[in-house]
Amino acid sequence: METVRRSLESRLVGARISNCCVTEKKILRSTRGVDILEGQTVLSLDRRGKYLIVETDRHHVIVHLGMTGQLTIRDPNRPDSQSFDRHPVTGLETAVQHPPDRHTHFHVCLSDGRSLLFRDTRKFGRVFVLEKDGHSLLDFFAARKLGLEPFSPSYQLPAFLALLRKRTLRIKSLLLNQSFVAGVGNIYADEALFEAGIHPARRTTTLRRSEKILLFEKVLVVLERGIRNKGTTFRDFIDGDGREGDNRDELFVYGRAGEPCLRCGTAIRKIVVSQRGTHFCPTCQPRKR
Repeated sequence: METVRRSLESRLVGARISNCCVTEKKILRSTRGVDILEGQTVLSLDRRGKYLIVETDRHHVIVHLGMTGQLTIRDPNRPDSQSFDRHPVTGLETAVQHPPDRHTHFHVCLSDGRSLLFRDTRKFGRVFVLEKDGHSLLDFFAARKLGLEPFSPSYQLPAFLALLRKRTLRIKSLLLNQSFVAGVGNIYADEALFEAGIHPARRTTTLRRSEKILLFEKVLVVLERGIRNKGTTFRDFIDGDGREGDNRDELFVYGRAGEPCLRCGTAIRKIVVSQRGTHFCPTCQPRKR
């Protein structure tokens, strides 16, 4: 989501909203609809965990992409893609720039002729519209109990260690729990654990202090690498310009089951932890320490 935010920020901030519409009621979480956004100006784009926060004159629009959501700018000054590229495994379709289709559920038309389009084939994404009354945004995130935010002042080692002491989960399960560290998804959890040399199925109670400190550091390392490479595209991820990320070639374990470890040559294994496919190197990440 940080990659999407950065790609959209310079294109949206300062833009005036001429009209909006939602064509799939399931994705909208607002009692007053989206017409109230018309005539407002986009003031800023922020992020909390996996939520994009669009600030306008009088509202906050919060977007969660779900599993397959895509948030892109359509610019009339550049050509639309002639067709969507269909992924051979998932069947999901992407395009660098596309006109609205049956999967485009949220349209924000800007006064300069451009559009912000939210496309989601599986309809798990959500759009929230909140009044800027001084409390709505705080209440929204308080209700979701998000944890430490990487790259923010809240991401401090003492707080990280304190949260670890309170949990007995498998460490991969905890990393995916947004109340621990917000914004870490399946790919980056696997990569952080590899970088720290920690088996994903180990209980948090078995981790030594040195391992906890290393994991604290490696979470930032893998997230920084992913952002620098503009995200990781395996299936449907694209940034605000409709472009795939380049981080896939930088991964050590995720998506590489059966391939040799880039550090030791051992075959990468795939198991299931918390119902999520989990990749690790049995040599670099032994189960017992």
